[in-house]
Formats: sequence, structure tokens, C-alpha cells
Amino acid sequence: MEILKADAAMLSNYEVLTLLNEQKAQRLANEVAGTREVAENLRTVEFEVQKHLNNSPCSTQSPEQIAAFKKAFKGYELMKVELLQILNLRPRTPVELLLVIEEFEERFALDDCEAMLAIIAETLPRDDDNAMEEDGELPEDQA
Repeated sequence: MEILKADAAMLSNYEVLTLLNEQKAQRLANEVAGTREVAENLRTVEFEVQKHLNNSPCSTQSPEQIAAFKKAFKGYELMKVELLQILNLRPRTPVELLLVIEEFEERFALDDCEAMLAIIAETLPRDDDNAMEEDGELPEDQA
């Protein structure tokens, strides 16, 4: 993945994680070849960001899921930033979704909230969804 214009668009967490993984693979290949070293503090930042993103919803997403997500939300008039936040945060409850979408009550009916949550659960499944259904609890990082 190559960034042509750094300020041209916002990236999803999935895209950032993919980019970091590609850069890590490239850096390892360069180290084996004996070329180009990377500053230690940059490695630390990359490691911490990868660690965080690997524990987030984006770690289980795929390009096909993201395309299906965007297609399913075409019928709703959401801003790009709202779609990006939904994609990155993957809300599970109405409260989480209402916090992401600006002026939800004025723009959508309450039935739309449940429909959107169903679309999110269907198009962006997560590994911890099954564990949450069995336990009936939120994961530790969301409690």
C-alpha cells in the first residue's frame, strides 16, 4: 500500500493495520538484506499501534466485509466520518451507535438504530461476539 497524498483521505483502522503490517514485512526484508535501519522510537510507536489495533474490531475485518458494510449502509444518509467511526468502533448497542451518529434522533427513526446494529453485526462479525452472547457481558476493555 502506498500513500500518495497524506492529507487526501481518512484511513480506517483496518487500512492502518494493513499498512503497518506491510511496512513491518518490508522492514524485516530490508534488515535481512542489511539495508536501511529504522529509528527505535518509530518501531516502538508502530509496535504499540499494532498491539492496540490487533485487539480492536479491525483485526478480524477483511476488504470483502468492508465492501459489504459500505454497500449495506448506502441507503442511510451518513457522513463519511460517521461511516468510518462505525467501521472502526463497531458499535454493539444503541447507545454506542447514537454516540457515533450526529443528531441521530432528528435524522433517523429509532427502528433504524436496530436495523443499523443488525447490519453491523451481519457485515462485520467479530470473534468475541460468540463469547459475549454466551456470557452476556461486555469484554473487559469495554466494561
